[in-house]
Amino acid sequence: MPREQTAPYKRIAAGIRSRIESGELRSGEQVPSATQLCEAYGVSRNTALRALKLLRDEGLIILEQGWGSFVK
Repeated sequence: MPREQTAPYKRIAAGIRSRIESGELRSGEQVPSATQLCEAYGVSRNTALRALKLLRDEGLIILEQGWGSFVK
């Protein structure tokens, strides 16, 4: 069976990025938690966190420990 071309964390980040760019998720709104992403995409917590950190590094979201992730 061939491997996916795109890493799972990049696919997750692209999905959230698309929701932000389309206006589905607006500034100040909470994005799905790592736990929700694990369930939705069938990935490990580390993969979900890596996707959120990628979006943070791109300046799209803010990670607030103990509170969640929010659109910047």
